[in-house]
Amino acid sequence: MIVVCGSLEPIGRHEGPAVALAERAAWAGASVQVIGIVPDGPSGDRRLIELGAAGVGHAAVLRSTARALEPADVDLALRYLPDIRVVVDASGAATLHATLAEGATYAGASFILIGDVSAPAPAIDLPDSAIVLQAPTDDPDGTFAGFVGAFAARLDGGAVPADAWAATVRALAVDPVTAGPGRRSRAADD
Repeated sequence: MIVVCGSLEPIGRHEGPAVALAERAAWAGASVQVIGIVPDGPSGDRRLIELGAAGVGHAAVLRSTARALEPADVDLALRYLPDIRVVVDASGAATLHATLAEGATYAGASFILIGDVSAPAPAIDLPDSAIVLQAPTDDPDGTFAGFVGAFAARLDGGAVPADAWAATVRALAVDPVTAGPGRRSRAADD
């Protein structure tokens, strides 16, 4: 699985949402590689060691001064990383959506586009099989990242999207509503 992150630097004391998603997917058992940028030097080295310790590969990480990823960067990374089953675009960069969708389609991989609720919908032709999820404006406890990471890990494991979605929702550990003593359940009335 590939998670496109852009900058791999933490945001304050928290991981950026894309890195948090990559870590959660790795924790869920997926083999994860990130596409992103870290600074050259000791802080970049430290960041790559942290990613590796979290189970996240960094074979397609650029060592560069801070800049935005470009379509050519992700195109090269997609060619460099073989056997892709899932591509997650969590970069937030509309300029990358078309390149990533095309690369995922070419590889026969599932394509998950994480959208921003404050941004307009992407004006690109996405494949019919694309899965577009809207990220919350804030995810301080990583709930959204964990959900998407688990969903993507199931896809990476070979589950079809509907089954992966259903299993991920079931794993949220939400108990079904049942009638209390002396009350009839709504299902019994149907």
